[in-house]
Amino acid sequence: MEDILTKHNLCVLNDTSPTYIHPATGSSSAIDLSICSPDIFLDVQWKTLDDLCGSDHYPISISYGSTETSSAIPSWKLHKADWPSFSREAKKQLGCSNSGISLDEFSEKIIAIANNNIPKSKLCVRRHNTVWFNDTCKEAIKKRKKALRKVKSLPTSDNIQQYKIIRGQTRK
Repeated sequence: MEDILTKHNLCVLNDTSPTYIHPATGSSSAIDLSICSPDIFLDVQWKTLDDLCGSDHYPISISYGSTETSSAIPSWKLHKADWPSFSREAKKQLGCSNSGISLDEFSEKIIAIANNNIPKSKLCVRRHNTVWFNDTCKEAIKKRKKALRKVKSLPTSDNIQQYKIIRGQTRK
């Protein structure tokens, strides 16, 4: 494996965190592999999440660049646009008399015209309400996490069987 990575000039992102829990024995191992180009290796953060989310593999989180939470990108509110004003301004700035402008200059002008005549949505992160996710779901997930912790600390067949039952109930 190391020869392949070296040959293709690739870097392994994984740390020593387990990515898989064996359903029969409760033993953990790192069988999932995440690789990237050496050009971005120092800018990538790799980690496994704590909860199995009902799977036998831990979810892997790979983020690139800063770890800041980003807000939603505003979108154009086309239904509220002042189209007559947009057309007049576009004809004035981009009409036949201005045919010698570069593509970059054209793009800048059209975006400026749009900013003047088309409103945008607010810069806020929207929370998606999930009607089906209620206190019963929260409690089921809490029980599943508790059972998983028990399997990790004491992987007996009873604990593993109990975890499987609770995991199935949580899925339901």
